Amino acid sequence: MPKIVLDPGHGGSDSGAVNGNHLEKNFNLSIALKVRDQLLRNYDVEVLMTRTTDTAVSLSERTNMANRINANYYCSIHANTGGGTGFESYIYNGAVSNRTANAQRIIHNEVMNRLSSYGVRDRGMKRANFHVLRETRMPAILLENLFIDNNVDLRLLRNQSFQHTLGIAISEGIAKAMSLKKFAVTDVERGDQMQRVMAGSFAIRDNAERRKNYLNSNGIEAVVVRHAVGSNIRYRVQAGAFRNRDLAQARLNAVIKLGITDAYITAE
Repeated sequence: MPKIVLDPGHGGSDSGAVNGNHLEKNFNLSIALKVRDQLLRNYDVEVLMTRTTDTAVSLSERTNMANRINANYYCSIHANTGGGTGFESYIYNGAVSNRTANAQRIIHNEVMNRLSSYGVRDRGMKRANFHVLRETRMPAILLENLFIDNNVDLRLLRNQSFQHTLGIAISEGIAKAMSLKKFAVTDVERGDQMQRVMAGSFAIRDNAERRKNYLNSNGIEAVVVRHAVGSNIRYRVQAGAFRNRDLAQARLNAVIKLGITDAYITAE
């Protein structure tokens, strides 16, 4: 199974960039956790994080961990400072593999495509001699997600909907760059009993379609399934079908986390 390391920059006594009471370290962690959740929710992948709480982790500890576990990809998540605006990505400015350069292009473009509706400026794909890019033995990228000292950018960073969109964008970019296997929604083989996650059942198809679109917009692939109950027709929203009960439960938890309290698992 592919291993992805997510590295929320700074932490603990190292706040990173600061604007009033807004600290870069907190934005980095919040965004990284959203990326992690999206990856685990939708892809067959192992995700490890250099920190999951507000703790200080040295640069060498971060890269040593990734190297020790033989990670397949390393993504460091930051917010910028210095009077600019927008999004930029970095890879090492020395010799890098084609895979590293291609992954940067894929992730960068995925983020910008999804953030264009927010008016985020594309500052380009860049290279630098950052420790986490130089000392990792796998393809690595560092993302600078807007400028904390720009009030327009800061308003976006504080917006949970924007953070969620950014989390989806980064996770989808990583998935495409690494060719991750997506969990099947309707991966049914004859004779196998599937654990299906149902995110609602509706008498009116339009209501089911709205629920499906809401899930899709939040990074959970869903389909509408026509289901006969006696002489009545119901339209059920299926948000996953799994042979493994634990995977089904994880998907159910993700659906409920989005506020869909009528979701359930059915085996059929």
